[in-house]
Amino acid sequence: MNLHGIRLVVFDMDGVLTTHPSSWEYVHHAMGVDNSENLRLYRTGRISYMDFLRSDVNLWISRHPGIKREDVVKILDSIPLRENLSSAVNEIRDSGAATAIVSGGIYWLAQRIADLAAFDHIYANMILTDDAGRIIPDGNVMVEPRHKDDVIKALQKRLGISEAETASVGDTTQDAAMFRHSAVSIAFNSVDGRLSGLASHSANGNDLLEIARILAGKER
Repeated sequence: MNLHGIRLVVFDMDGVLTTHPSSWEYVHHAMGVDNSENLRLYRTGRISYMDFLRSDVNLWISRHPGIKREDVVKILDSIPLRENLSSAVNEIRDSGAATAIVSGGIYWLAQRIADLAAFDHIYANMILTDDAGRIIPDGNVMVEPRHKDDVIKALQKRLGISEAETASVGDTTQDAAMFRHSAVSIAFNSVDGRLSGLASHSANGNDLLEIARILAGKER
């Protein structure tokens, strides 16, 4: 497959590689908690993203004291993935391009996907645990959702790859920051017309091979 000079393809995770729009919301629902107040505080600038993460995890701990990493991973393992995820990523990697996940979602889900589809790089947000594997209200923020451009620019610099050699795939306006630093940008199953308007291509459906077709110039 010829990707016409593209050497790096960056994917958002939640809603792009998965059928559910948010790994955080998926776990909140499974835990029986409501983070709407934390979300309001974050969106209005009252708390940082790190404080937002800590507050959300605290909700889980309060509802389920002693909850462990394996409990959260079990929930994340039930999130459905898009069709032909591995095949699409393999086609892209076989063309010589590097692949990356850049997501504000939960790192343990990104790990699951990277193990399945052999992504070269994964950036997502880590929840920390104590020595017994119990969840603690702390984390490692690798991706601030509003500033995905910081991640993609750092990755481009590290790999020696230019914007002209980069493609990105996303589904929400938070991915617009990646699109601004990519020669090819694909809005995948986006319900936001603003993102579609910024993208060089749009695609809908459940089959990730459509992304590989677009990158190869063979979209239907």
